[in-house]
Amino acid sequence: MKNILTLFGAFIISFMITSCTKHDSKQEDQTPIVSVKTIPVKFGDIENNISLNGKTIYLKKNVVVSPISGYMLKVHIKFGDKVQKNDVLYEIQTKENRALANTNAVTGGIIKVFAPSSGIINELTVNESGGYAVEGATLCSIAENRNVMVQVNVPFEYNSLLRPGTRCELFLGDKSSISGIIYQILPVIDELNQTQNVLIKPITNRQLPENLNLTVQISQAKHNRTCLVPKDAVMTNETQTEFWVMKIVNGKLALKIDVKKGIENNNSVEVLSSDLKNNDLVITEGAYGLNDSTIVKMEK
Repeated sequence: MKNILTLFGAFIISFMITSCTKHDSKQEDQTPIVSVKTIPVKFGDIENNISLNGKTIYLKKNVVVSPISGYMLKVHIKFGDKVQKNDVLYEIQTKENRALANTNAVTGGIIKVFAPSSGIINELTVNESGGYAVEGATLCSIAENRNVMVQVNVPFEYNSLLRPGTRCELFLGDKSSISGIIYQILPVIDELNQTQNVLIKPITNRQLPENLNLTVQISQAKHNRTCLVPKDAVMTNETQTEFWVMKIVNGKLALKIDVKKGIENNNSVEVLSSDLKNNDLVITEGAYGLNDSTIVKMEK
């Protein structure tokens, strides 16, 4: 009888241990695995730019004035016309010529006004014949569009980036872009905004209108053949004093890799770390709140 009770007791203990083991195994099997998306680490070039607002101006304008007092006999131009140097713009009749117009005594008195330069008529004060202009009165203005510049106000904190001849990129409102070079840095600071006026010369044959708003990008720093990861892959603490990425090992294990950030742009971050190699996989989605050495499932 004693042996039977002993065997029965051993059976009960064995059954309980087996049940607990199966229960723990079942719980372990039911532990959810985090799904993440990854991207390979790349080595390449990265450039950090500053973006500033600018507008086009015509650096040189020639004001055409009446050389005499007289009547506007003919007007050969209209607003927006392209003219060449020495084109006839106006014909002015002197008062003496007008007074003697019906006599045979008149032999002259018609004064022609010529264009002093090639360009575009961007201001037109006198646009029709028949009127009277006094000597020295403004008739029109010619803008030399070949001297178009981009004017931009640069905060003085970026003064070290400004050098005549430095290349930059100009982005227009129609989504196109052209190159430019810093042409002149004016030695005057706006007292209120602490900005410096800079002129940039566009490198293009395209005719740019005056007062066109555009974006100027000036390179702040550029590094070549450096470790790059997407901005979404870089995690940080609340004070943004520590940074890390989650690297995938053996196809399923997410390891926390502390990194130091270099320069960055809108899409990528330069990572200064010896623990990341070309084509290592880092998590771009699903890494938030993920603990070190977590088992994950990669999604395509």
